Amino acid sequence: MNTEMTPNAVASTSLSFKSGNTMRVMWLIAWRQMVEAMRTRSTLIMGGFFLLFQTGLVPFSLGGLLRGHTQQDMMVASTLIAFFLLWVCMLPCTPAIGIAAGVFAGDKERGCLVPLLVTPASNLAIFGGKVLGAVLPTLFYALIGVLWYFGEIALLYGADKLSWLPISLAVLVLLSVPAMALLGVAVACMISSRVSTFQSAQNYSSLILFVLWIGLAVLVFLVGSLGIWALASAIAIIYILDVGLIVLAAVTWRREEVMAKQ
Repeated sequence: MNTEMTPNAVASTSLSFKSGNTMRVMWLIAWRQMVEAMRTRSTLIMGGFFLLFQTGLVPFSLGGLLRGHTQQDMMVASTLIAFFLLWVCMLPCTPAIGIAAGVFAGDKERGCLVPLLVTPASNLAIFGGKVLGAVLPTLFYALIGVLWYFGEIALLYGADKLSWLPISLAVLVLLSVPAMALLGVAVACMISSRVSTFQSAQNYSSLILFVLWIGLAVLVFLVGSLGIWALASAIAIIYILDVGLIVLAAVTWRREEVMAKQ
């Protein structure tokens, strides 16, 4: 799933780059890539598949517990609701790794990267825009999945069952998803900017996804073993790491070498 800008699209924004600041340029790059990602047929198909899959998962996995009324049923159900909420959020975000793997390497192969590099856009604006453009569409689909998930529970088992999930835990779970997605996308973008072919970048995608799911398992462990404050601290650290990785990738990127090889 390649969602990079075409040479014409990049050229049309050159004047905007000259007069815009870093955040504005970053958003311009992200917006164009995001629009392309939302129009991609494979992204739409995968988004629909995830929704259908979770629709069947809720009654199969939670139905018996949500029909119960004992204290034990409520405790087990609240844990599973939180776990599946994290799963429902992260599953639509996994395609963002594949998108990010091609944002630089794919552009190099098609000759679309140089028109962007010759603009006054800074490295930070380019990297930040590429990362946001890869992750925001999948976060949008994740939001749809969350609304669908809560709506299905309320419709099939009653809105009161949603109160079994502590609000504080639900908020932290929802905050953890962008943090983990940004982490994976930032790493994928960094790799994509350093390799010469899209295939090479794609080869790292499965490894990044594997590490990402391990990270999610660690977050679940933190909740069960160390409590909710450990989870909150871990999420804050991940957000700091996300920003640090994007800045590091931008600062260490040898833009002139890329332009010279094209």
